[in-house]
Amino acid sequence: MSNKPISNASTTHNFALDLARATARNLFKTNWYGVHEIREDPEEPDEADFVASLPEDLLQDAAKPSWEASETPMANSMSDLDIATAIRAGRDPWAQHSEAEGRVLRRGNPPPSLIAAAFAAARLVDSEEHLRDIFLSGQVTHVRCHSVALLCMLEQILPNFVAHWQGLLSSQQAANLHCIFGGEEEGLARRTTLRTQSLLDAKVERSLSQGAAILLVTTAEIQLPDATAALITRRVDWPGFTTDIVIETLRLSHSSTGLLAETDIRNRLPAAELLKTFTPGQIDSAFAAQTTLKVADRLAEIDRKMARPQPVLSLDNVHGIGKVRGYLDRMLNDLAAWQAGSLSWADVTSSAVFHGAPGTGKTTLARAFARSAGIALIETSYSDCQKFGHQGDMLAALDRAFSAAKEAAPAVLFIDELDSFSQRDAAQYNSSYMRGVVNGLLEQINRAKDVEGLILFGATNALETVDPAVIRSGRFDLKLHVPYPDKKGLEAILAEKLGAATAKNLNLANLAARLLGQSGAVAEAIVRDALGRAREDRMTVRQNHLEIAADQIVPKLDQEILRRAAVHEAGHVVAMLHLGWPLPKRVCLTAQGGQVEHMPFHMLTPKTARERLHILLAGRAAEICIFGDPSSGAGSGAESDLAQATNLALAIERQWGFGESGLTWDAGTAHEIWRLPQKERRRVELHLQEASRSARALVTEKKAQIVDLAEHLLRVREMSTRDIRTFAKHIAGERTVDKAS
Repeated sequence: MSNKPISNASTTHNFALDLARATARNLFKTNWYGVHEIREDPEEPDEADFVASLPEDLLQDAAKPSWEASETPMANSMSDLDIATAIRAGRDPWAQHSEAEGRVLRRGNPPPSLIAAAFAAARLVDSEEHLRDIFLSGQVTHVRCHSVALLCMLEQILPNFVAHWQGLLSSQQAANLHCIFGGEEEGLARRTTLRTQSLLDAKVERSLSQGAAILLVTTAEIQLPDATAALITRRVDWPGFTTDIVIETLRLSHSSTGLLAETDIRNRLPAAELLKTFTPGQIDSAFAAQTTLKVADRLAEIDRKMARPQPVLSLDNVHGIGKVRGYLDRMLNDLAAWQAGSLSWADVTSSAVFHGAPGTGKTTLARAFARSAGIALIETSYSDCQKFGHQGDMLAALDRAFSAAKEAAPAVLFIDELDSFSQRDAAQYNSSYMRGVVNGLLEQINRAKDVEGLILFGATNALETVDPAVIRSGRFDLKLHVPYPDKKGLEAILAEKLGAATAKNLNLANLAARLLGQSGAVAEAIVRDALGRAREDRMTVRQNHLEIAADQIVPKLDQEILRRAAVHEAGHVVAMLHLGWPLPKRVCLTAQGGQVEHMPFHMLTPKTARERLHILLAGRAAEICIFGDPSSGAGSGAESDLAQATNLALAIERQWGFGESGLTWDAGTAHEIWRLPQKERRRVELHLQEASRSARALVTEKKAQIVDLAEHLLRVREMSTRDIRTFAKHIAGERTVDKAS
């Protein structure tokens, strides 16, 4: 804890900040009771005396409030121990000049949120040139707010700012400046948005015809028509509330000396990116506390209780999606070329279905694409439509989503839960209902393909369960598998969520290695938990916060279990190498054990089917070879090695005609194995036992290679195809040496 104050900012000479301070102090010439009126005070000097010229005399602050005197802080007469004790108790001896509490605002002074808004104005006018330019006839400055609440606050305060700024310029330098406001409340219908845009256009045109300059203030959701957007000469994003703004506001609202225990205040405040989302009401509530430190504590308390919306992301903020990014970049380029008129819409790839495990970020991808493209996003899902009632209501809801997307084009229409639009010929109790629903979806997609500028995305956890007609080419052209992120992707996700400044001081590589096999959503959950723990400790996030959060969400595997998993996966890989199968795309150790991602295969012969059985059972065989017995890992779940091997053996006998059961086809799966006649179960078991014996013979012969690969995998936790190829060359080198000897 620091006992040193940060002196009054008058020692800092920065045009934007100096102007912002002068603007904030100027607010105290006004009475604020919901509405404002100019305070009559004959003792106050004229505005011309306040600032004679720019920028040299900008700091001649004759308008500062009567209470803001150069008082001597209490801290000057206190020992370091007394200062530290006072700060721990929530008192700021640097801001106080007596035993009284620190709050100095009085009735009729501007609310703290409006004082803070004056300091945020530094983003609008950050140089003398900008101050002059903003008042030039024909200039259109566009200010975007991230919330309607902030826009309403600016609507109240900006006229006061403008009048003050205009008084700093000569009449020859300043044209009339018209403030025009436009925002969209969440949930308003599209037609309301269009009406708002039309009114904005009319106001802009009328002001320009009068030779005025324009300060156009909108929410970020308002998309200006091209004709109006072309008029804008400068764009500014209103910053919201920042740490520096809170500090400067506290100087006026809670310090009678102009000094603050700034370091201690900053340590107690929420992170800067979180403060930006605070509403004016939350600022005013926190600033009702009596001391600077209690204001900071109240802001931190509000932050802990807030349910925050997800941040708006572009594709540059999405990590660990493998080759999917390349496809989406090409779609973005095609869309941009079409918008520029250099590419026909018929030549644009305009549809894709994202498929992969839950939590891999399929919905996030659709939102990030729309944001990167700068176009509207309309979202729907099977559940969203089905909740409206019977089939007719569901189809009407689906039609509304497609109609909204067509009206908003260029736009992205995202349909989630495509797997719920299941196959129409499947034997299920509601097959007639599903047939009508899927047919309705097909009709909508067919019509949407003719709408230029409409990008269609779908998402599913299980691509194979979607009706094939829905996802055929021409409806959804690309089928993009969204994988679990690799180690590099997980590290990038962690760094993105922590922020670059925080991430550089942490060891994220080891944490990313530990999280292999987890989704990006799990990595984000760990960061959220760690940040919450850090806020509770009133410090920036540290390595122990991340480790504790990871232990809570993804408990560590026992080292012996991890070693067994490494041996198991090494058995699969070595078997593939020696049988001449394509190398796997990736092998890794995860929080659940191990994982091998195989290259896809589409057709098998009797020989390759038996080799595939051999590979599936090689992991279990390696465990027996190294440890003397197998683990339950080979049979855990419907996607386990034993489950896949049983399905394969059943297909050999009952689907492909490779066994002794004849050519009669049957679609039986491992779930139904115990319903089969004993004779057929025996044949399936013989296939499995034969493959197990072959696998055990191979891993016994290649035991040293399996141990070598397992130890390497334990060190690196993840190997790509290139890494496995390097290992294969190492094996080939050993063979050459053996032959030579």
